[in-house]
Amino acid sequence: MTTGSGLREHIQIQCLTHCPETNAFNWKTERNTWAAVEQDTRKNLFSSIGIGARGLTFTLRRNPRLTLHNTFLWRGQFCVLTAITDGAPGFQTVRAALAEPAILTAEPQDRKGRDALNRPSAIQQAALTFLGILTEKYIRNEAEEVFRTNLRQRILVTPKAILLRPGDLVRPRGESPYTIRQTLDLDPWKNEYVLERQEDV
Repeated sequence: MTTGSGLREHIQIQCLTHCPETNAFNWKTERNTWAAVEQDTRKNLFSSIGIGARGLTFTLRRNPRLTLHNTFLWRGQFCVLTAITDGAPGFQTVRAALAEPAILTAEPQDRKGRDALNRPSAIQQAALTFLGILTEKYIRNEAEEVFRTNLRQRILVTPKAILLRPGDLVRPRGESPYTIRQTLDLDPWKNEYVLERQEDV
């Protein structure tokens, strides 16, 4: 039976913030709480097409404001929330994936628009900085692996507020940029992007 005395792990509940001056998105601690934490025996598939990550199950007092838009910080580790369900009376269970967020800069392509005379024009888009999760793409067969020998693919998982398009560039700090090839945006809580870049063999 779950009781308050069993909630011995300190966690920080984080929310996404945006600084208009720098066009930077970041995670900020919204509140602190206590939870019971168990390591899952199976990986958490937080991405629909990427490989899974180590999973955790949190039990905490029911909080109606908690959603999958939030993240947890537990023992200094970043946790992506993937499911919230009712537990014992007064408690809820949260499943999460341990992930290592990367500092990324997106460089969007110009968007098509209209000028004051209703003529087609290019609208410049400002670069933005955010924390995203980069993971490897799930490989289904050997032929696909051979195709990837000089083409590095990554799956980028972002908060819903990060809106990008195919053709936009995403640059990890200190690395060459990736190009977005595909967007997966039907999930109500996150967006996923297929990234590619050519590399020397």
